[in-house]
Amino acid sequence: MTAPALRAPRFSVVIPVHNEADCLEAEVRSLVRELDAHGLDFEMVLSENGSTDTTAALADALAMREPRLRVLHLPVPDYGEAMRRGMACARGELVVNFDIDYHDLDFVVAAAALTDRFGIVVGSKIMGGSQDRRSPFRRLVSRVFTLVLRVLFDPRVDDTHGMKVFRREVVEAYLPGVVMGKDLFDTELVLRARRGGVAVGAIPVVVEEKRKARSSIVRRIPRTIKGLLALRLIFWKEQLRGARDQRDVHRG
Repeated sequence: MTAPALRAPRFSVVIPVHNEADCLEAEVRSLVRELDAHGLDFEMVLSENGSTDTTAALADALAMREPRLRVLHLPVPDYGEAMRRGMACARGELVVNFDIDYHDLDFVVAAAALTDRFGIVVGSKIMGGSQDRRSPFRRLVSRVFTLVLRVLFDPRVDDTHGMKVFRREVVEAYLPGVVMGKDLFDTELVLRARRGGVAVGAIPVVVEEKRKARSSIVRRIPRTIKGLLALRLIFWKEQLRGARDQRDVHRG
């Protein structure tokens, strides 16, 4: 006799974590309290990747005490792969993407109310009504990044980094096709979904740094530009291949 399948929760909150020992326990406990205070039915997936401090052990200890918390362990640090693995195992009807130090339950509630119209809802740092309280340089980088996305890929695309809520069927449909890792994983996932006809909505959010960035944004810029150009080439080749396949179908 097989065991009954676990009931899927409404929300799967997926959070990549790497070397977060200084804040992990406090942030997880705070987030669980907020989720409960909002009355949300949830699971939380911590996708630990390549930590060299005590993050992995702390995450496992938290999961022992909180049955709604699951922990994945990846051997190398890779934000994109951590997101991929966490989203792939999410059981919820809606998949929420948070960073450990950047979460907003009011955004989740508002975004969930829009998922009957949108397959993805993003928390926008750049649309009217948003408040980006980070340094002027980081605000400029975000706006330039979005401008580059609009020039290279889609003139209507909004923020692709930060908080997002996905319908699970969108994740299941487009996650397997994502080829980029690290910083561009979620950007490619949103772009692929848009190219496939998925409606993407945006909600203005408040962004305020709780701590300094864990990696140098200046050093990430050349890697990001190179990755975006590579992704543009991948999409172009896929488009050509699709057009060729269509011609072959008509000839057949």
